[in-house]
Amino acid sequence: MQVFRPEVHNLLIRPFMDDTRDALGEEALLDILEPFGVTQKELEDPNAWLSLEFVEAFFDRLVALRNDPALFSRCGRRVVSPKYFGFLRPLFRAFNSPMFTFTQVVKAGPRVNKIASMQVERTGTHALTLTYRSNPEAPRETTDHCCRARIANFSAVTTMFEMAPAVVHHSACMHRGDEACVYEIEWEEPRRRWRSALAFSSGGALGLLLGFYGLGDLRWGALLGALGGLCAALSIRVLRLSGELREQIEDMEAQQDALVQSVSAGEARYEELLQAKAEVDEKVETRTAELALTGQRLSETLAEVRALDEAKTRFFTNVSHELRTPLSLILAPVDDLARGLEPPGGRQASLSAMQRNGKRLLHLINQLLDLSKFDAGEMKLMRLHLDIGDFVRGVVSAFESDAHRRDVTLKLEIADALTPAAVDPKWIESAITNLVANALKFSPPGSCITVRAYDRGGDVMISVEDQGEGMSDEDVAQVFSRFAQAEQGEKRGGTGLGLAIVREAARLHGGDVLCTSRIGAGTTFTLRIPRVVQTDDAETGLAARPSVRPVAAPTESYLPGAVRRDSTELIVGPSEDAPLALVVEDNDDLRRHVGNLLCTSYRVLLASDGEHGVRLAFQESPDVVISDVAMPRMDGYALCRALRADERTQGVPILLVTARSDVGWVLEGFEAGASDYVPKPFSARELLARVDVHVRLRSMLREMAVKERLATLGVLAASVAHQVRNPLTALVSGLPAMKKRIGPSVDPMTQEMMDVMMDCATRIERMTADLLDVSRIDREQSGPFSPGSGLLAAVRLVQARLTDGTRFDLAVDESTVLEGRAGDMNHVFLNLVDNAARAKPGGCVRIRGWATGAHAPTDSSNERGSSDAHMDGPAGYLVEVEDQGPGVPAAKRLKIFEPFYTTRPAGEGTGLGLAIAKQVIDRHGGTLRVVDSTEGGALFRVFIPNALRSPQVAAQ
Repeated sequence: MQVFRPEVHNLLIRPFMDDTRDALGEEALLDILEPFGVTQKELEDPNAWLSLEFVEAFFDRLVALRNDPALFSRCGRRVVSPKYFGFLRPLFRAFNSPMFTFTQVVKAGPRVNKIASMQVERTGTHALTLTYRSNPEAPRETTDHCCRARIANFSAVTTMFEMAPAVVHHSACMHRGDEACVYEIEWEEPRRRWRSALAFSSGGALGLLLGFYGLGDLRWGALLGALGGLCAALSIRVLRLSGELREQIEDMEAQQDALVQSVSAGEARYEELLQAKAEVDEKVETRTAELALTGQRLSETLAEVRALDEAKTRFFTNVSHELRTPLSLILAPVDDLARGLEPPGGRQASLSAMQRNGKRLLHLINQLLDLSKFDAGEMKLMRLHLDIGDFVRGVVSAFESDAHRRDVTLKLEIADALTPAAVDPKWIESAITNLVANALKFSPPGSCITVRAYDRGGDVMISVEDQGEGMSDEDVAQVFSRFAQAEQGEKRGGTGLGLAIVREAARLHGGDVLCTSRIGAGTTFTLRIPRVVQTDDAETGLAARPSVRPVAAPTESYLPGAVRRDSTELIVGPSEDAPLALVVEDNDDLRRHVGNLLCTSYRVLLASDGEHGVRLAFQESPDVVISDVAMPRMDGYALCRALRADERTQGVPILLVTARSDVGWVLEGFEAGASDYVPKPFSARELLARVDVHVRLRSMLREMAVKERLATLGVLAASVAHQVRNPLTALVSGLPAMKKRIGPSVDPMTQEMMDVMMDCATRIERMTADLLDVSRIDREQSGPFSPGSGLLAAVRLVQARLTDGTRFDLAVDESTVLEGRAGDMNHVFLNLVDNAARAKPGGCVRIRGWATGAHAPTDSSNERGSSDAHMDGPAGYLVEVEDQGPGVPAAKRLKIFEPFYTTRPAGEGTGLGLAIAKQVIDRHGGTLRVVDSTEGGALFRVFIPNALRSPQVAAQ
């Protein structure tokens, strides 16, 4: 509802607002106005105009809430009060009459009402008739509230002259169906007061006598009589008004005295309030300062509690990860052994992994216990006199294999004259181990880690410097705090205890540890250990000097069947055609365990961190990715986002395997793009089943997409056959005839144009044939055919059109007869041979075809290709077409068999040939694959399975 609109002036409702405030109070008026969303101040603005809709709604609510029959008459009298009439009221009262006032109200109507006009129809003695009619195209009144308000206003006009209210007859009303509202108004003049009449009579008589007898002239007597009567009446009027004025002045003086007394009392009260306020302000200021100090302390305490809570939460999350990973590697093989199954990778490898991870759990628990003993003040050093140089060499040597695997150089610098020192070997070994392991975790491939040991005054200094990404000043400030981990870069996992243990080890020896780092420039940790004087105190353990060597970490072992390719482990799997799975996990044992588990059904690539995993995914286009979440350099969530953002890996299923099983972490994984979430410790069968489901789903989606495309091709082929084939035949046959007919008489430019037109017509014919072949697939009747003969026929057809010197190296068995669709298979051979010839014009195309299986010929003179393994495989026929062209990148080897995908320049191919060939081979139950050629190009291998038939049987 629009409240303010130039239709009705607010003068109409202001008396009603004042009456409501006086009768019910301020709160009641606010409650009435609240539904309209308007304030009292806005409605009382002298320049405010209101909408008729709001005015009627306001009257509706007011009448309903107050239920007062005298409301309108009482508010009508308020209109003629000095508050609303202002200075006009005494003027009207002194010099005018009710009739004059009514006519002025009619003339002033447009200044307060824009929706209707008012007119004086007729006048009489103490009476007049007014009409109220709505203006054209203006809103009309829907209720009688405004009409009642007008009647009350008209009735109250005469009260301004100390007369009784006028009588208003509402003879016609718009709300009763009439054209206009008609108001007939009547009033009675007051009787003249007897004092004025008597004074006028007395004054007139006295003037008349004075004029007649004193002046002797009747006219002067009449004039003086009139003047005397008027003067007497005015004197009485003046006396009466003077009396009223005196009474008002007396009232005003009394009110002024009361006001002065009230002001004096108010001033005294004000002084008291000022004093009280000063006291309160002082107390408030003091209390505010106390509260501010308390609030600051509470904020600091709350921040510390929150930081501690976050640190503990992070710690338990990380510890959970650190515990669940070795537990997975222990429970999974135990589960297989309990069910009588051979664990993936073999029994011995599984037992070794279980032993390593059991020790890892023990080491983690010992770290926690050592810290608790340190906090309780129960930790005591067992110092032994050690050669620090040899000791550091032994500790660092345990990391050489890990550094080599990560492609990180581990450099050791030991001072020549390094003085032996009395230290606790367990704590110093733990400190050095944590520093080197930490440096390895954050060092990129190709970088260097330098470990130094040297003397400085009375201290032994051991430093570990890496070339990693470094840390910010904020991270350096809290890097030794328990449960703390640097926020720079991606989440890395770990417990957040390693560097805290380094600091405790240094403090136990009376030394300290220092960290210097800069983002992008690496980090250096320096351990300072003060020397102590050797004594015979048995408690320090200095009497003995055993040879201490830290136990080296187990050497790295690779999976059976695994090969190293560009620093990446690749497990060949059951076959070269098996789906490719990428396993991304920073824990070596778990990475190998998952690889062992998957290699029975998949080819497996292993990556040690997220960045490595993303690079491999972009290069190899895996069918599924299994990744950990907490990893160095790039965590699992970032890996998901990176793979989903690239069109090469958008559709690859991603399974996150992690100890973070809370709902929040799971949701974050799915939001990042994960396809599934497997909590640790996991069941081997469950993980394999989940991987199989996602791979099958992706394969089904691909097949559905291919079928949909091929169905579209069928419709397109039918349309092409109807619309293009007939005019194309005329062009292909007519253009050579035209060229022959015009002979050599035309100029060379015309000859060249004819050749171009003939070439274009031939290309269109070939494209049309491809489309028609799509529609004919699976329609030809099956029967006996010789794949070798079809292959040689395809070679002859391609050779006939070549003029670039391309050579063909042939070794094809023509005696083998299979059951199938000869026309479709010949199309496959022709497409493969033609593609190979186009791969490198003028090169050599090597073509082999031979039977496989138990019935294959054993003639040693029959040259075999590179896949002799098929000789012992299922019965069938193997074809290899090898070229010397640029080859097919690994990322495109699946896409080249999709419809409309071509690697040729625009306009040189339809992208249908290999798609048709793949469909034909699939319908024969065979396989069509592309691999790297020994000639440097591409090698297409076709296997057609069938029960072999000898030539004699075929002839019968």
